Amino acid sequence: MKTLTSDIYRLDPLTGCHNFLSFIETLDQLSTQKGRQPFSILYVDLNFLALLNEQKGHAYGDTVIHWAGIALREECASPVFRTGGDDFAVILTGGTHTEYERQLNRLFNRLNREGEQLGIPSPPAGMALIHFDSARELTPNDVMFHLWEAILDVKSSKDRTINIFSAGNLIRATGQLKEQSQEKARRSVSVLRHIANQAIYRVIQMGQVIDVWQKASYLDPISGLPNMRAALLKIEQQLSEKTLFSIMLMDGDGLTRYNNISYAAGDEMIQRISAILSEKLRPGDFVARWRTGDEFLAILPGTPIAAAEVVGNRVCGAIREASKTWQYPTSITIGIASYPIHGTSADALVEIAEGALKKGKQTGKDKVVLAGG
Repeated sequence: MKTLTSDIYRLDPLTGCHNFLSFIETLDQLSTQKGRQPFSILYVDLNFLALLNEQKGHAYGDTVIHWAGIALREECASPVFRTGGDDFAVILTGGTHTEYERQLNRLFNRLNREGEQLGIPSPPAGMALIHFDSARELTPNDVMFHLWEAILDVKSSKDRTINIFSAGNLIRATGQLKEQSQEKARRSVSVLRHIANQAIYRVIQMGQVIDVWQKASYLDPISGLPNMRAALLKIEQQLSEKTLFSIMLMDGDGLTRYNNISYAAGDEMIQRISAILSEKLRPGDFVARWRTGDEFLAILPGTPIAAAEVVGNRVCGAIREASKTWQYPTSITIGIASYPIHGTSADALVEIAEGALKKGKQTGKDKVVLAGG
């Protein structure tokens, strides 16, 4: 479920890039890595967004932001973060300074070329590249100080084009002050560092709280599986990839007998079936509790309907065999639908799978029924 959390709360909805929370968390992970390698941050500040919003409207401004995000993701084989309204950052690892500087120039030239076609004044963005070596320890606080100084240089530059920095040469002002004021300067920097460190720490804490909320929102408390909301989100993700997949809608046969004993006994059966489904489905498959009864839904990526039938029969057999030792032996009935032959939307696929499941229930239960079969 961590992936679902990241997708929802750590992505910028306009651009599809990672957001500022994700940026801070990534810096925190990077700074605590053992044997950390050198890295660089590529920073992009769109130059004329306020003017474009005023002259052409905010919808056009959003289009420009979206375009910038696409260009960054296509040019940079690294995570792209939207760190502000018109700001982006890319954390570059695994390469050399020379490679990063070539990448910076390619991106700058592309933005200028395409920006002209979009009617954006030139240059459409100011850019900075900040190199961080591995010789000294860095905290997210240190990185943010260096980044903000570079950003100020970019924003105050008259030509607003390209700037390249080494982190070791940043925070220059303190060293240039007169000797009698250096103690005050050190104190000021110390206070600012403390404030920045606390702000970053709180952002990271916010991410941890969001994870807890997300777990409660997308997990079924009885089965421990993802819930219906998570299942629908996963189907939408699969649909966005436009690749073959199948869904299995599963319903327990006769589990009301356990509920008649007690709700606790019914919950225990849900948990037992959930464990079997999790064990018998393949790595990469996704299973969730569907609604609140004894229904489940599995998503089988890259699986045609014939192969899904094999998986379904294996699940039926596993439930049948395991339940022989239960107070009331039980079974499960499965309806299967496949994308794209049975539908190209979540609603359509689920409706077709429900029809197949209903047919299975009406014709004897404990079986797999394919859509259209």
